[in-house]
Amino acid sequence: MKLLLFSSLAVGAILLLCAFRYMGFPFSGPGYDPKEGVTIPVSDGKVVVAVTTGLIERGKGAAFFEHLNRVISSMPGNEGLVGWSARKELLGRTVWTQSVWTNEEALDGFLRSPAHREAARSGGIPRSSVRYAIAEVSPDEIPLSWGRAAELLEKDNH
Repeated sequence: MKLLLFSSLAVGAILLLCAFRYMGFPFSGPGYDPKEGVTIPVSDGKVVVAVTTGLIERGKGAAFFEHLNRVISSMPGNEGLVGWSARKELLGRTVWTQSVWTNEEALDGFLRSPAHREAARSGGIPRSSVRYAIAEVSPDEIPLSWGRAAELLEKDNH
């Protein structure tokens, strides 16, 4: 009887872990409303999406989350931001980010921002593990599903 109970609990725990493989931040931002979609004017009827993925270096999780919080706090101050999202494997080291901008100039401004530059330099993710993609998409596609973001990374990663 005890073995059956233990087995049932173990199977339940595995199913629960499979159901909740990721933790993260849902898509939000000053230019996005969950009911209305993109709410700010965009150039040429398109938005610019930047998607990244990388591996947190072992022992650098605290540094990564510290820098992530700084970047998140700085994001609303960047002109042209539509919104952003991030997620991490619950039991792994892989992280993904997605940010959406009105145009490439706005994205470039964010990439040059002090918070982003510092995070890229010492945020706990080795450059060798980072992949990114930038694409123009219709505002109707925002937020991208993580599956669609993965397709962009496979198609056009750097």
